[in-house]
Amino acid sequence: MRGLYLWQIREAPFFDLRLGDGAAYHDWARRIAGGDWLGEGVFYQSPLYPYFLAVLYRLVDDSAATVRIVHAVISAASCSLVAAAGMSILGLRGAIAGLALAIYPPAIFLDSLIDKTGLATFLVTALLAFVAGRRWLAAGAALGLLGLTRESALVWAAPILLWIAWEDSRRLRAAAAFAAGSLLILLPVGLRNLAMGGEFHLTTSQFGPNFYIGNHAGAPGSYQPLIQGHGSAADEREDATRLAEQAAGRKLTPGDVSRYWTGRALTFVRAQPGEWLQLTARKLALVFNAAEVTDTESQDVYAEWSWLLRGLLWFDFGILAGLAALGIVLTAGSSRSLRLVYALAGVYAISTALFFVVARYRLPLALVLMIPAAAGVAHAWTRIRERRYRALAVAAAVAAVIFAASRLPLEDSRKSRATHYTNVAVALSRDSSKMDVAAEMYRRALDADRTFPAARHGKGLLLAKAGRHEEAIPHYRAAVAEWSEYAEARYNLAAALAATGRPEEAAREYAEALRTRSDDIDTRLALARTLLTLNRPSEAEKHYRVVLALHAEESRALVGLGVVLARSGRVDEAIRHFRMALEADPQNASAHNNLGSALANQGRMAEAAGHFEKAVALNPADESARRNLEQAQRVSKPDR
Repeated sequence: MRGLYLWQIREAPFFDLRLGDGAAYHDWARRIAGGDWLGEGVFYQSPLYPYFLAVLYRLVDDSAATVRIVHAVISAASCSLVAAAGMSILGLRGAIAGLALAIYPPAIFLDSLIDKTGLATFLVTALLAFVAGRRWLAAGAALGLLGLTRESALVWAAPILLWIAWEDSRRLRAAAAFAAGSLLILLPVGLRNLAMGGEFHLTTSQFGPNFYIGNHAGAPGSYQPLIQGHGSAADEREDATRLAEQAAGRKLTPGDVSRYWTGRALTFVRAQPGEWLQLTARKLALVFNAAEVTDTESQDVYAEWSWLLRGLLWFDFGILAGLAALGIVLTAGSSRSLRLVYALAGVYAISTALFFVVARYRLPLALVLMIPAAAGVAHAWTRIRERRYRALAVAAAVAAVIFAASRLPLEDSRKSRATHYTNVAVALSRDSSKMDVAAEMYRRALDADRTFPAARHGKGLLLAKAGRHEEAIPHYRAAVAEWSEYAEARYNLAAALAATGRPEEAAREYAEALRTRSDDIDTRLALARTLLTLNRPSEAEKHYRVVLALHAEESRALVGLGVVLARSGRVDEAIRHFRMALEADPQNASAHNNLGSALANQGRMAEAAGHFEKAVALNPADESARRNLEQAQRVSKPDR
């Protein structure tokens, strides 16, 4: 089934793309495959998957098709593992759990994505099989590996150890074996983090940012980046560190950064307990909702390319949760092993709600629920055959309530489709030969949600790349109208306004973007340049000096400040700043051109001509530098 699904989506324009975390893991895996096996600093993202990819890249190749095929194989193996776990607990009828996973559409979709979900699915089902078979050393190792793939799964250590203490006759040996298996995997990673980053972390250092994303005023309950529009893994780590260091006023370690964001989240919980409880209730509802919450790629979009996936969409999380509820009621008190399964499901559901909910983070819960769902199907069939309807009616009523609750309209499917198509368009637009396909993806995104700000912004960028700035402006305006804090959209709106001869409006938009992100150097420099265009040099000077206070060797700011000084007659100071810019960046054509102009104003034509020549060599399209060079050569000829 998974092979058929891959065959069906092979022509999709995003089949070969790596989106979101997938792109970061791909780059990381290529570095590892190239020989960088230890990396640098404390791990911020889960490390096992990129190492898994690196081995695959060395043994086979790094194509997207190869990765998806390997995912399909281990996803199919996961069906066998959960069937084995089900049979260990329920007997032969436990195999229904494996059949359910085989046709479960979120698993088919999520396990095929180029990210760590497929590997996490395999490890979750392996853990279930080992726990059900009471193979504790292997179970501990599986949990350790899972913790290096999906850190939140480490909460399962507590219910497993409690169950061992309560139920296993060899509790001390069993618990020691389980703990040893986990530590055998996790301790080397913790020691590696200590050696490479100076701090001991068993897995990663991203607890704090993730906890804050799910617990702050205005949090939606699903994923929301720390900075609007910054959803990539690299952006998230950089933003988390930069914002924390700005607040602290000093450099911070990864652990300090994590504690900063954890503290902010806990401050919100203490200050607004009512709002936090409402938010947590919403997240719990999302955990058990039928919708698959999208953060990067959408199941609905993939279903457009696969009739197999479309035909299975009826079997959603709401159906699975209802069948699991049926099993829980019908098997009450009949199996001690099922109690551990229920504990694993409950603990994971709560831990997910304490952070934020997206489809791939919820999938481990669905894998656990396959076993009680199998019990529900098997026991319901037995009750029907034996005509024992009373208990079945009670169980069916509970299942119906769960199913109905899962249908609450908590997520807008239009947003998930728009998110997916926008992410695809952004990736495609990096390749100049695929601009037409990118434009089609933006069209589909806007068809799904006309107001989706990221799609509006992206469409504007595509038009601007084609030089159609006037057409881009309405798209940028629509994006900031929907998302007033969308700094990138405001920046690009300002750039389009400047390109169409409206510097006053451009300055206002740059200032608005700067209000949202006061530390953004590019925005501040663009505003300063625009103020110079408007003949407001004193205001421009302030912005250049702010940049230099933060980054003393920023060559663009040194050149800009030099221009301001030259205009005010302070030519010697201007020359000094232009020379400082060239010390910081010898390839700065603008610094050479402006230094040449300042030297020419002092009558030093031969020296000026040398800098004009370098400016033209570095940037042949600069007509100003070319004219300056020709004039300097004409003036200096008589001297020769």
